[in-house]
Amino acid sequence: MLRPDTAVLDDTGWDFQVVRVDAEDGGEWILRVPRRAEVADAAQAERRLLALLRGRFSVAIPDWRVADPDLIAYPRLAGEPAASEDTSTYELHWRIDAVRPPAAYVRRLGAFMARLHATPLAEAEATGIPVRDADGVRARFARQVDRGVQEFGMHPSWRDRATRWLDRDDLWANRSVLIHGDLHPGHTLVDGAGALVGILDWTDAEIGDPGQEFVEAARKFPPPVLDDLIDAYLRHDGPGWPGLRGHVVEAIAFAPLGLGTLGLEAGKQRYVDRARDYFGVPTT
Repeated sequence: MLRPDTAVLDDTGWDFQVVRVDAEDGGEWILRVPRRAEVADAAQAERRLLALLRGRFSVAIPDWRVADPDLIAYPRLAGEPAASEDTSTYELHWRIDAVRPPAAYVRRLGAFMARLHATPLAEAEATGIPVRDADGVRARFARQVDRGVQEFGMHPSWRDRATRWLDRDDLWANRSVLIHGDLHPGHTLVDGAGALVGILDWTDAEIGDPGQEFVEAARKFPPPVLDDLIDAYLRHDGPGWPGLRGHVVEAIAFAPLGLGTLGLEAGKQRYVDRARDYFGVPTT
């Protein structure tokens, strides 16, 4: 039994409206309502994936107790987001040091990513999440570049940089892995000391590019954090390759392209505008 007077709405998500609410027994719950029918369909694959992965990590993931087409509900995980977005200014409010994040945050995030990426692909595919092989990953990026030229007025220097990246076989992984797909700080939960304790929002999970996982995990932090994250990932047997860092640097540079494309599809005009502003000037 829930207490409606305690409900707090989080309306920032692209795919779900989220409500945080207390229960009469003192527990806290998260309610998610899909914004579109196709989101509800994809949520069933997310449900199966969470069931597959439960208990495999040293950090917590959601335990869905209700998974109906019009409502998802689960007990709130311990911790608070490492950063929260202001709904009016879109600025991030940090609960950890954004310049020098705690070592326990970076180390545990790298270990989590390594463990996730080691998931047997046959098990992950059986959940129904999207699957892209290594060639498909590159082909999707090439299509995004074409759309960047057509929709965002991409400057020729950006198009040329993308072509050079696509032509560098050494900068692309030769295998796909299970990725969370959106490990930005708002989807990572931390304790009072800033240590990582949970991972939220698995909506974008897929079998795809292991390097892409580092983009949202690292791009809000200074460059040295990426090196620390890659080091933690490799020390925990993450499936790296010599061109991993170079790939991630390029992927971070082109991150507004993917966000702008999603913005066109989801009606998020600010991401479309940002992509036009960003790619309309020469790359440095």
